[in-house]
Amino acid sequence: MTPDQARDLKAELEVISKAAQAVVVGLDPAAMTKRPVSGGWSLAEILQHLILTSDAMLPLIEGALAQLEREGRKSTAEAGLGLMGWLLVKALEPPPRMKSKTSKPFEPVAVGDPQTLASRVLEANARLAAAIDRAAGLATTTVKVASPFNASVKYNLYAALRITLVHARRHLWQAREARGVL
Repeated sequence: MTPDQARDLKAELEVISKAAQAVVVGLDPAAMTKRPVSGGWSLAEILQHLILTSDAMLPLIEGALAQLEREGRKSTAEAGLGLMGWLLVKALEPPPRMKSKTSKPFEPVAVGDPQTLASRVLEANARLAAAIDRAAGLATTTVKVASPFNASVKYNLYAALRITLVHARRHLWQAREARGVL
């Protein structure tokens, strides 16, 4: 992955972090946990889902980075998504073209204190930013990551970073929609 690609990913992550903060501004815990009349998750549930997803993806990303660093696999070439990465990035891009259910481990059944959720998303994003920094200059297309949603689905490390970001953008789009109908 090139330094320019890393810079672009971090810029996208910064936009995501600002969106996570903005979507909860002025809301009390009751408003954050209220589900939209039209159905779907509350803002708190959406943010909790993002946290659960980050908690699953970050160790996979960090493990792949550790492998690349340990093996000294560097690259100055621009990283590509690969077929599976491309398909997932396209499918997840907001606004959603179709609804899909998440698997049980990623269902936001317990959200805890709604007022802490945005800051917990930001903490996860800080870890992701550090991972992106580590990935710059590494051969991120040469190591595979298994999806935490379905272990039989694998994609390269660069794709894992992009999928994590597009997934967050998708759910923050959903959060803005939910807030608009509260």
